[in-house]
Amino acid sequence: MKKFIKAVWIFIPLILAAAMYFILPYFPAFTEYVCSRGLFKMITVPIGFVTSIIPISLTELLVVLAVPLVIFLIVLLIVKLKKSKKRGKTLLGAGRFLCGFLSFASLLYMVCHGANYYRYPVEQIMELDTSKKTPEFLLAVCGELAKGAAEAHKELETDENGCMRFSESIYKELTRTGSGYDKLVGEYPFLWTAIWRQKPVMLSEPWSYTHITGMYFPFFAECNVNTAQPDFSIPYTAAHESAHSRGIAFENECNFLAFLSCINSEYPEFRYSGYMQAFKYCSNALFSYDIDMWRQAYDMLTPEMVADFNAENKYIRDHEVEVKVGNTSVSVSEVSSSVNDSFIKVQGVADGGLSYGRVTELILAYYADKL
Repeated sequence: MKKFIKAVWIFIPLILAAAMYFILPYFPAFTEYVCSRGLFKMITVPIGFVTSIIPISLTELLVVLAVPLVIFLIVLLIVKLKKSKKRGKTLLGAGRFLCGFLSFASLLYMVCHGANYYRYPVEQIMELDTSKKTPEFLLAVCGELAKGAAEAHKELETDENGCMRFSESIYKELTRTGSGYDKLVGEYPFLWTAIWRQKPVMLSEPWSYTHITGMYFPFFAECNVNTAQPDFSIPYTAAHESAHSRGIAFENECNFLAFLSCINSEYPEFRYSGYMQAFKYCSNALFSYDIDMWRQAYDMLTPEMVADFNAENKYIRDHEVEVKVGNTSVSVSEVSSSVNDSFIKVQGVADGGLSYGRVTELILAYYADKL
């Protein structure tokens, strides 16, 4: 019996992770109050607070060191096998270590992020009416967003092309991400966290070819931001990743909370970023319905806002590269999007990467009582 327990105990975390994955979707109340507001906060908040003290991205450091570390471990295993008199036992020990590591990592992932997919939806917690709205209402919301962006832009600095630029260093700008959330926590306590720093990624330029603008790494409770993108996009990205660190898993909900926190920020660059990104999502939804109404929305933009959107489009075009796979050419961004899409679908989100765009429903619900 002892041998059996010794052989299987390393799989206990994996079994618990699997149980959470298959059972929690049926118990959203338990997930909300025990997992998302309980275990998640207890583990990630202290970890994230400590990693926030370090200004560099530990996630990026891990990625850079991953390949040489794997090579080192393989070489170490080969050396041990050559020296070992019981190679089978040595190989079995290495296999147990790998299985134990993956097993524990699976449980840690579920507790630190995966379970949050099964909590109450944001619209329920925040009592938002996400019923279908008319195209005319969507156009009116686009007008409000354009007006908010234009107002915030009056306090910003611009470059020679009229595009927004930061007045402070990127490190200081990213530490301002919590400003808007601080105002929301009083009304929505579930958003509280002590993770106060979002990290700029030093390898942002090559990372840009994946078209990924930010990433939350749950094992470090770390928010990573691609700083090669235009300045006006960075605050919104940082706020989106911050939403993940506050226990929100769904991408559309993170987009909405990023918008809400940005427009509540004391810093104009965050307010501008929030209004601009929300306008983009809402105007894209309007474009799919009626091009003439979309043109009306586009005409609401100031020349400076148009310049920022043009800079974003140029950034995307400049970071599009294709690689040959057999006789087929595939862009790096397509591969990246496909992987991200598959990952999101595994969490039970049927529309995968398209879920980012569902933020429009939440933005319209927010404005339902205002217009």
